[in-house]
Amino acid sequence: MKAKRSLGQNFFINKNLGEYIIKIINDSKCRNVVEIGPGTGFFTKYLTEFFQNVTVIEKDTLLAQDLKNRYPKVNVVNGDFLNISLKEIIQEETMFFGSLPFNVSKPIIRKIIESEYFKHPSFFIVQREVAQKYLYRKPYSSLSLVTSLYAESKHLLEISPDSFRPKPNVTSSLISFIPKSIEIKDRKGVEELINLSFRQPRKNLNNNLKNTRFIKGITNYQLLRPAQLSLDDYIKIYEYSL
Repeated sequence: MKAKRSLGQNFFINKNLGEYIIKIINDSKCRNVVEIGPGTGFFTKYLTEFFQNVTVIEKDTLLAQDLKNRYPKVNVVNGDFLNISLKEIIQEETMFFGSLPFNVSKPIIRKIIESEYFKHPSFFIVQREVAQKYLYRKPYSSLSLVTSLYAESKHLLEISPDSFRPKPNVTSSLISFIPKSIEIKDRKGVEELINLSFRQPRKNLNNNLKNTRFIKGITNYQLLRPAQLSLDDYIKIYEYSL
């Protein structure tokens, strides 16, 4: 089936690497999986062999119908993952997996890790440059800091363009997100602080947080740039600002 550029479709075709990826995913103790963007069902086939319950969410109507015909035991949901209520499709504890369209990978991952259903390690294939920004390391990115409020991110392997059809112009990565237990009174408040701090990444915190409710908390950090501060630093600033 021909890929649609409008949906950011690049279908995975590397059989040996695909089997290796499934083995990594199968390390999880969870027996239920939600696959996002299954496309032609390359990974779906393997998932049905290793998991008791498989739900796939496919936006393309023709592909969704094809998956229903080929995998009658799979729960195929035809729709946009970003518009679907997780409460309606998830009945038991589950993990998430997907070779995600590059143009919507970040909002998809965000929806998952911030949800109450994110209780097991989940795995995604995304553009390598995006995967690198998720990793919690210096210099920090706003994406890595906000993500670390909810999950620990790990880069597992790189995937060449040759593993897809049509072949994309970029290298991909398999990345995992592991649920993280962290004691914070107000995650959304700390997230707001981080996003405001990165409004102009090259400027210091004093410039970025001027005229905000967080300005009084940056006494020890005001001349630093946002990428120099760890998550613990941002939590301290938030607490000092209360």
